[in-house]
Amino acid sequence: MIGVVAEYNPFHNGHAYQIAEIKKVFPAEEIVAVMSGSFTQRGEPAILDKWTRARLAVEGGVDLVLELPFIYAVQSAQNFARGGVNLLSKVGIDKLAFGAEVSNLEKLKLAAATFDDKNFAEKLKLKMSSGKPYAAAVTEILSNVAQVDVGKPNTILAIEYLRALPKNISPLLIPRGKVISSATAIRQAIYKNPVQWEKISVPPNVLEILKSAELVREEFLLRPLLAKFLTSNFDDLRKVYGMNEGIEFKLAESARRAKSFEELVGGVVNRRFPKSRVKRLLLYFLLGLTAQDFLEIGDYARVLDFNERGQKLLKKIRTAGNLPTVTKVAQHLNSKEILTGRIYEPYKKTLNLDLISTDLREMLFETPKNWRQDFFRR
Repeated sequence: MIGVVAEYNPFHNGHAYQIAEIKKVFPAEEIVAVMSGSFTQRGEPAILDKWTRARLAVEGGVDLVLELPFIYAVQSAQNFARGGVNLLSKVGIDKLAFGAEVSNLEKLKLAAATFDDKNFAEKLKLKMSSGKPYAAAVTEILSNVAQVDVGKPNTILAIEYLRALPKNISPLLIPRGKVISSATAIRQAIYKNPVQWEKISVPPNVLEILKSAELVREEFLLRPLLAKFLTSNFDDLRKVYGMNEGIEFKLAESARRAKSFEELVGGVVNRRFPKSRVKRLLLYFLLGLTAQDFLEIGDYARVLDFNERGQKLLKKIRTAGNLPTVTKVAQHLNSKEILTGRIYEPYKKTLNLDLISTDLREMLFETPKNWRQDFFRR
């Protein structure tokens, strides 16, 4: 069984290429993808809802799509990779497929080993004391050791996957093929007015969905965030997961001046606080997530879509019993638990956060959508 950690935001020709390459080498193996739900690693709402993205992934060759919980999906590269690998290992994969701009697996392994070397922290401290931001310092150290540029997003994730992989799971590197446009470029083209369809390199079925989809609007996060700031003090901010290095002061100051979501984020971003980190922190703040909340989590397998092979695979996962398997939310969480907040089982706490994050995304349209879609969409 081959695992993939993905966002499919949206599913594009590069993803289709990766799946085709996997099938060339392992035609008889099932492919299970753990996919970000309603928000992505950068702290942004997914361009299409999670059920649509899962269906497009299955149409693109994936056998089973599970949701990567919010607690892992909206995280740094390290925690994103660890969360995805951890979930897939419990599902029972024996290979993890991933792409990278670097085609030499041994050099990626060397970079991963350097990250965990006992002298790495000292080297990093020295680089940062000279004025280099964290990400730039890490990239420079790893690139010098591996003798390749490891600064690209997919390569950084590849290194983190290798760091997270247990010994019983083999890495399967799929060097990136020729991709006309990345997921980021596709999203940027879609939000242009008029839409730059010529820059969007996706399979025909994905293009059809994108052309008819209503766009989610990140800027609608501004008002609930400002309302949250109005009723919060610095002690409240400091309790938020990941809130450190004095960033709470910059956030509060930016909130007093911001007239748009872009201004709110931009007022905090600098070399120490990249945009993705600021956006993630704002989501944690809005959802009231503390460090304690992240200690009380539990894993579960939330099924989003599958084909015939995936259905058989799902039966194996259920039989193995390593994870609670969720196909109908109402069988695991009820209204009383949600309304009273009396949710005690760790995996149910994780599930409830995913329901909340999905509802939050549904608010980010010109006309807010129906809440609690998790209870009636299968």
